[in-house]
Amino acid sequence: MLKRASVLGAGLGVILAAVAFGAAGAAETPKKGGHLTFMVPADAPPSLDGHRETTFAMVHPTAPFYSVLIRVNPDNPSSSTDFVCDLCTEMPKPTDDGKTYTFKIRDGVKFHDGSALTSADVAASWARIIHPPEGVSSARQSYFVMVDKVEAPDPKTLVFKLKYASGAFIPALADPFAYIYKKEILDKDQHWYEKNIMGSGPFKFVSYEIGQSIKGERNPDYYHKGQPYLDGFTAIFAAKQAVRVDAIRADRAATEFRGLPPSARDQLVKELGDKITVQTGDWNCVNLVTPNHKKKPFDDVRVRRALALAIDQWKGAVALSTIANVRTVGGVVFPGSPLAAS
Repeated sequence: MLKRASVLGAGLGVILAAVAFGAAGAAETPKKGGHLTFMVPADAPPSLDGHRETTFAMVHPTAPFYSVLIRVNPDNPSSSTDFVCDLCTEMPKPTDDGKTYTFKIRDGVKFHDGSALTSADVAASWARIIHPPEGVSSARQSYFVMVDKVEAPDPKTLVFKLKYASGAFIPALADPFAYIYKKEILDKDQHWYEKNIMGSGPFKFVSYEIGQSIKGERNPDYYHKGQPYLDGFTAIFAAKQAVRVDAIRADRAATEFRGLPPSARDQLVKELGDKITVQTGDWNCVNLVTPNHKKKPFDDVRVRRALALAIDQWKGAVALSTIANVRTVGGVVFPGSPLAAS
């Protein structure tokens, strides 16, 4: 088939794709079939547990196996405020002065072992994230300080009780690492998902060769009818950039979902010509300089302020963008979002 490359770039990094079965644009009708092979720039993830980990090396190859409660609208990925249901039937309106959120869970959702997924599984997964049991690490526990408890009063109803109303709750709930696990497995072994994969997402787990690859195949029972479009995927681990670039150049792999520096991107564009497409966007990155305020002269706030103002981030971004994965200057809030700094 025609080889077409789609480079999903970031103003703070570039991501490459050479999709041998064709890449569908926003206005195109997706076609079924094909096997996506993509590169993961790491030797291996620390573990396979989405609740515990924070790295792309875990989420890129394992997210296709799992469902989440809600997510950013995949048809409107540029928005930071457009959230839609994945496992729920509709986005709820809060009650009790913004302190209670009641979700209805879809009918007919199955885990890949054939068992039914219920609100008890969703509640157990979220309880593990928000109030992890002893000995279990939750990387996002601090995001949910506003949550008092999670309840499943019946198999199709999930209720979050908040201590106080918070506009941060729904965005935090849409975290892509918030995999829904099977309660029965968690009840037996809270650490099972650190080394094993079994979800209810669009792809079923096929194999994991540590340090080499993770493979998945289409889930015929997926609850979003007609999806996924792919027959399967292979995620290949390769820590060295040269290996990843060579694989994309030779059409042995289609994409890398993290990013490459501008020089590598430009070289691939030069070599592949109209077989490659470049798209750009911003990543959420940060450079930190933290003066020790207990030491002179940094104990003087005027000195710290002067140091901060002395760094010309705007001119620095222009220079650095030619050699590194930084471009757009932002603040605490992501650039381009409604509350972003000017």
